[in-house]
Amino acid sequence: MKLKIVAATVAAFTALSSQAASWDWGTHDSFESASTAVAAGAVFDTYSFSLGTASQVESGVLGFGGIIGGAYSLYSYGADNAFGTADDVGIGAWTFGGTNTVTLGAGSYYYTVLGGATKATNYLIGSQVTAVPEPETYALLGAGLGIIGFVASRRRRDF
Repeated sequence: MKLKIVAATVAAFTALSSQAASWDWGTHDSFESASTAVAAGAVFDTYSFSLGTASQVESGVLGFGGIIGGAYSLYSYGADNAFGTADDVGIGAWTFGGTNTVTLGAGSYYYTVLGGATKATNYLIGSQVTAVPEPETYALLGAGLGIIGFVASRRRRDF
């Protein structure tokens, strides 16, 4: 429900927006950020990126004086890999401030930043990527803990 409300708001701001910008981060580095200057009025910006492997992505947006009603959303590109088409998949929507973490597979994604500005100001978007361990890593960890437990129980019996 929250995502539908944000999508409707995005559509409304897009229709009214006097400023819209788009940035392509390419393959997401371990940390990406942008400080974006905006003029008074509606704001609707996009930041696209791709991931080569499954990753945890932590993101946040901070608005400075003059930003009102800020929110941002994360989408996965659909099969046509084009922005804003019907087959894009909404992953999450959040308000400015704080951080949010999602786990994403390899693929192409984009953030939309939506809000209003009462005067010329800035906002800051940041996104950090951490690789998700493969299942084999967890299996090795479990096996190692099992061996340590077995050795500890044998030592206890020997005393």
